[in-house]
Order: sequence, then structure tokens, then C-alpha cells
Amino acid sequence: MAFGKKLLITAGLVAACTAGFFFFRGGTASAPEAKSKIASDAILPPDDVTHAGYAGSKTCLDCHQAEYTAWMDSNHGLAERDYRQDMDEKAFSPKQTLQHGKDSSEAFLDADGLAKVLTRGLGNERRAYPVVRIIGNNPLRQFLVPAPGNRLQTLDVSYDPHRNELFDVYGNDPREPGDWGAWTGQGMNWNSMCAGCHNTRLRKNYDPQTNSYHTRMAEMSVGCEACHGPMKDHVEWHRNPPPGTSKGAKDPTLKRQSRDQMLETCAACHARRGELTGDMVPGESFFDHFSLTVTDATDTYHPDGQVRDENYEYASFLSSRMHHVGIRCGDCHEPHSGKRLVQGNLLCMRCHGGGTEPPATIIDPLTHGKHGEGSPGNDCTACHMPVTTYMQRHPRHDHGFTIPDPLLTKEFGVPNACNRCHTDKDADWALKKTDEWYGERMNRPTRTRAILIAKARQGEPSARDGLIALLKTEPIAAWKASACHLLEQWSMDPAASTALVSQLADPSPLVREAAVRSLIHPSRNRDERIRMALQPLLADPSRSVRIAAAWSLVDTLDLDSKAGKELVHMLDLNSDQPTGRMQLSQFAFLRGDSASAIKQIRKAIEWDANSPPFHHDLAILLSTTGDSAGAIRALQEAIRLAPEEGEYRYKLALALNESGDTQGALKALEKTVELDPGNGRAWYNLGLARSAMNQPQEAIAALVSGERAAPSDASIPYARATIHARLGQRDLAIQAVTQALQLRQDFPEAIQLLRALSR
Repeated sequence: MAFGKKLLITAGLVAACTAGFFFFRGGTASAPEAKSKIASDAILPPDDVTHAGYAGSKTCLDCHQAEYTAWMDSNHGLAERDYRQDMDEKAFSPKQTLQHGKDSSEAFLDADGLAKVLTRGLGNERRAYPVVRIIGNNPLRQFLVPAPGNRLQTLDVSYDPHRNELFDVYGNDPREPGDWGAWTGQGMNWNSMCAGCHNTRLRKNYDPQTNSYHTRMAEMSVGCEACHGPMKDHVEWHRNPPPGTSKGAKDPTLKRQSRDQMLETCAACHARRGELTGDMVPGESFFDHFSLTVTDATDTYHPDGQVRDENYEYASFLSSRMHHVGIRCGDCHEPHSGKRLVQGNLLCMRCHGGGTEPPATIIDPLTHGKHGEGSPGNDCTACHMPVTTYMQRHPRHDHGFTIPDPLLTKEFGVPNACNRCHTDKDADWALKKTDEWYGERMNRPTRTRAILIAKARQGEPSARDGLIALLKTEPIAAWKASACHLLEQWSMDPAASTALVSQLADPSPLVREAAVRSLIHPSRNRDERIRMALQPLLADPSRSVRIAAAWSLVDTLDLDSKAGKELVHMLDLNSDQPTGRMQLSQFAFLRGDSASAIKQIRKAIEWDANSPPFHHDLAILLSTTGDSAGAIRALQEAIRLAPEEGEYRYKLALALNESGDTQGALKALEKTVELDPGNGRAWYNLGLARSAMNQPQEAIAALVSGERAAPSDASIPYARATIHARLGQRDLAIQAVTQALQLRQDFPEAIQLLRALSR
């Protein structure tokens, strides 16, 4: 049979790599730019109309003095401000010097008393930049300086008011000029990355035509109306009540928020999320304005839900039992000062001391915690809200209320609170202690779930069924969403896709969106069953779900429809970031405009040349235009930046094979499976390549490994069957082809081979 090189080519870069076009938040393609402006105007009213409804925080003082006083000097009240001599002079006078990386920076007051920072920046030149604003208060403050295009940039040189010293937010890993995260790059751009959460009702107003901003806000800093919404009508009603209004009458202009609405108002800033509208109003649904990052296949969170990368509090809290039983932000935090309502364990004992409805588990901290009174280990938060420090100086409590489990540390590297404190001990010591103290109680559902998620991240085939089962039993929406995200790697499997389709009707928009996104796959372009299941979600009540559905059907989407306009608005909104340009590239490609797609991904690379996925996507696009040499160069650059990423090696192997470099392709495939033994397609192609080079035993061994890595892929046992048949191993060939047909009954080549073998 003519088997081997021909089939290897059919699994080439174009066919296999379009899966790289995933739903990444952000983005604007040149094709819909004019239309996106129309969509933006249709979705958001003009700034002057919107901001006219705001009265300013000072108008609240007359009637709400206690609340105003608590807010005024809080981290919210001081989230962003002009330079203040009483608060900021110590950072600049006397002059302070910071040595970071290969360079040094100085903060000083010039002859006119203006605060400036001398550092290397725009144009890679050392110069003194004027500090026009301060963002943040406690425990750190960052400096804003002006840049071209009406930008403000956030310096990496920051100030610790407790130690009265400068420090670099990147610590011992400073960013070099040209990096996305360098203070001159878009990663430190205030208009896009900071302003929305440090001010009240901010509009970023990015203009992609001029690459400039016209940012506007209702009020600098996180004012009263950042949480309560526009209050001008309320102020006017009280200052000039309508004739005949009795004393104490109810104000008809006020719209009371429910506890869940208050939580989602907090979440607008206290979450790692993708922007959909750029304009959430307090009281509106979080999921109409954002796409939330939860525990998934990435390492943003640990498998048990503990925070890892900088991700704030909301998603962790959503995943907790506390949220599930009805606890909300205001149960622990005074909303105006942001401080805890009660200090120490007394806060937890308000519920866990008994007498609450619904009843909480009654806990005695001394008995439960096994630490003596006054010991740091006797503090409930030390174990269940461990601290992770971000930006070098900002310790934050984990709001997932997880249970320390040294077994997860030992098996999967998940940190545990025991060893965070007892740094002189190892996980075995901690595991022995927890087993002694709690015994079988440690074998709880949260451990089982964390192990399942860890295995799913590793691509272990058995995790598929566990995730499907989790969707049926898990009561917490955030974890159901996690299961959906992790099932994406098996989404072409009928059992997994059926399970995901069932979640399209889940009550939670978080779950529905996750299910939609996990069903997005280029091979589904002709899968009418999935497309029909996704079609109704274009009219879903939640905008996050509508936009995900619009993306899943983008190749045929009517851009003038409601979901189409919302998708284009989201693309327009995020076009100032390289990830946004990447999604614009994906959008243009899926709409059939390869030239615009290449233009957009090159812009992403221009803004962030050190991001491997951009070079990877450029390679895919160049391959579709027949530029194999360019695709190979782009993949080689991606590999240079991420040498341990097996997927890039796999794509390189396919590209090299298409260019006729069989030996190079073989080496790249061998390196792929070394880096990523769970890549079933890489094993498959390695088997085909070895077969084509007349190495049948080595080919069979590779295919057997592929079957272990991808047990639902019928093409792998079929390929092995053809090699057995060529070697005259009839029984082994029949066994392998029968296995393929068990996985895929409508496999014509396998049916034909089985008939030939059965004669």
C-alpha cells in the first residue's frame, strides 16, 4: 500500500495548525474596522452623555459623612491621584537611587519642585520623566508618566511607603526596552491596563487609525459612584425634592443592588478577566461585560484552585464553598474602608461559632488547627487563605478557602500552607502530620477533584471520563466551567462533545461560555450537529456567551446581528494590545481574508516580538499562502523563544516535511514526543515517517505510544494495521483495524482494509 509520506503530508501545517486559532480575549481586523465603529457607537452612548449623570464623590459628604470619611483615605479613595506633597515627597526628596538589572533610576524633585524619575525608556535613552500621577496607596505606589498618543505609562520603578524605598515591580527579573512588559510597552500602558480599575466610569477610547487614546472618566480614583453608579439624579432629588414630597419619602431615583449585584460590582476590578465592552455600570451582570479566567489547562491557578499567577480574588471566591453557601464580600469587609469587619479568628467565628442560618460547621480553632494559642498557625487565614506576594511588595490572601494538602504537593507540586510556614520541613513531613491529625478526613472530594484536574492538565486519557462525571455531580459553577475548559482537548471525542453540548443549557453563564469555547474547533466547520447546538446561543441572555457563540460561528456570522456587533465591538475595544491584534488576525483568517490576517499578526509581533504564540500563528498563516520557508522561519523563532514547547516542534516537523526535508521533520517529531509524550498526533506522524523510511518496527512502537496518548483517535490503530498488513502479520493487522472501527464505525479505509484481510 502507498502508505507513509503521502499521509504525513495530508496532516500538514495547514490542516493541523488551524487548531492554534483559539478564543483569546481581545482584538480589530482591517476588514471590519468601519463596521466596528458603528457597532461601538451603537453599544456605548457618548462620553459626555454618560458622564453627565455623575455628581462626584464630594456631593455625598453632606448626607453620608461616616461613609465618606471611611472611604476618603482608603485604598479605593486613593487608587489614583495627583502628586501630593504630604504623601509623596519622601519618595523624591532627598533623591533616591535604584539599581535594577543593568541600569539605575533616580527619583528626585527638580529645581521647580516637580517630581521626576530619571530612567531608561522611550527610544532607549536615559532621561528625566515628569511624574504626573500616582496610582496605588498601600502597600505600594506606582508613578505615571506621559508618552506619545495621549498615553500614560506606568514606570517599573515604584515606591514602598513602609520602607521608604524605591523598588522594581519585576524584582530581579527586570524587563528590557522592547519587551511588552517593559514600562514603555503596552503591558504597562495606563490607558489599557490600569485606568479602568483605578478610576470611576472610565472610557479608554482607543483609536486604531492613529494608535492613540482619548481616555475620559467621570472622576479620578475609585469614587462613590464607581460602586453605586451615577448619582446626579439622586443628589438633585435630595437637594431639590419635588413639591409635596414628605420627609423620609423613598427616593425613586435609587436602584438598590442585591448582594449578588454588589459582588459582581466588586468583581469588575477584583478579577482576572477579558474585556467585552469597556463600560460596566454597577448593578449590571459581570458576565455581560467580562470573560472570566478560571482554573483551566493553563497554570494561572493551581489544580486545587489556589492562586498562582496574578489573578485577584473573584474567580477564587466563586470556586469556594463560602460563595456557594451564600457568603458575599460585605460579610467580611466593610465596603467603604475595605477593612475586615472583625480582626483575627473572630471574623471566621461569626459563622463557624454556631448559630448561623444556614448552619456552618462549628470549629474550635485550637482543636481544629493543632497550633497553640498565639501561634501564627492558629490563625484560620494562615491555613485557608495563604498569602502570595505580587509585584514584589503586595501580599494577597487567597480567597478560594482551600484546604492544605501536602499529598498534592508531593504528587503535583501544588503548594500547601504547612510548608509555606515550615520552610525547613518537606512535604513528606507535612503529609505525615496531616494524616496523624485528620486521617481519612483528608481524603475529601476537593482532593479527588484536584487530582482529576492535575491529571487532565497532563493529558491523561482517564481524566476525560472523570471530567464528564464531574459535570454531572459538581454543584459549584466555577468548577463545572473548569471541567468544560479541560474537556476541550477531548472535544472531538463523541462522549466529551456530548457532555459539553449538555452544558450549553446550564443556568450559569460561566459554564455556558466555557462549554461554547471548548466546542470551538476548526475540524467542526462541517459538523452541523455542533453548529446547530451553538446557533441558539447567539441570542443567549448573557453577552459573554453570545460573543463566544459568535466566535464559534464566525465564518458565517452576520456582523450586523446583535451578537455580530458585540463581537466586533469587543475586537475594536482590544485592538490596542498585541493579543487583541492576534485575535483580529484569527478573525480575518476565519472570514477568509489571509492578507489582513498576516498584517494583524505582524502588528502583534511588532508590539511584542518575544511572545512565541504570535510567531506560531504567523507560521500558520504563511503556510496557507504557500510560503513554507517563511513558516519554517517563524516556527524556528517561536522555538527559540520557547524551546520546551512541544507543539511548536510538532508544527515545525509538519512544515519541514511539506518542504521536503524528511530528515529534519523526523528529528523535530522525535524532539516533540520527548518534550510532550502525550501528543498523540506527533506519535502518529512519527510512526508514519518511520514507516516511510522503511523502519516498520520503530514505526509500530511509535504508533503504540500514540494509541496510549490518544486512545480515541481511530487513525492511529488504522495506521498500525497497515504496517502489520504490509509485514504479513495478518492477525495483528485484523486486531488493529478492528480497534480502529470500534472507535469510528464509518471509517471507509478501515472497512476496506478489514475486508481485504478477511478474504
